[in-house]
Amino acid sequence: MKASTIKRMMTGVLTAALVMAPAMSVGATTVTGSSASAAEEVVASSTSGEVTAVAEVPTTSVVAGVKTTTAGVYLATSVNGSVVTTGVAAIAEGYGLTGSERPYAKFFNLDAKKSNLAASAINAAAEAKGAVVGPMLNIELGKMSAGKYSLLPSDGAAIRLSLGVPKNFAQTGATYAVVCVRPGGAVTILEDLDTNPNTVTFDTTGGAGAYAMIKY
Repeated sequence: MKASTIKRMMTGVLTAALVMAPAMSVGATTVTGSSASAAEEVVASSTSGEVTAVAEVPTTSVVAGVKTTTAGVYLATSVNGSVVTTGVAAIAEGYGLTGSERPYAKFFNLDAKKSNLAASAINAAAEAKGAVVGPMLNIELGKMSAGKYSLLPSDGAAIRLSLGVPKNFAQTGATYAVVCVRPGGAVTILEDLDTNPNTVTFDTTGGAGAYAMIKY
């Protein structure tokens, strides 16, 4: 995995402020259902605050014509699509999933005001690289097992994700990357692995994190 790690740890535990708000308490009946009430519960559990009700929870997403491999909740409207490109079988093998266990992803907009510690860490990392901060997301890479959701460990095999660059952040000739802030405060810059100017593709691992697209 191509990544340059900033040797910087935030003081205190950031878990609650960073990434645990999005859907850790939402059960399988909520995230897999298509009723309005279920969708509203999922949205209410996110940090976005931009959407108050939706008719259906998006369970798939497409970026530059590539459809995600992994079922989940795809509510990150600040980017032009979000996908997991690593195959389900490869994720299962990399994380030792067995039986009915299946990878499950969650993408939400991150509210910088509510997750101010994560936003501060992202902004500091971008400033150190001379970069401009774009869309911020909460991303969870977990699994479903017997109708129950849990996070995958953060020290597992690489999982490749791709985010669509929104029009209001596109810039000809810019170099893109993604800042990742993990619970506990570890900050990593994940370099763009493709040459498509409309996408940012990067490798990460399981678990929860606050992510932000940057350009420089």
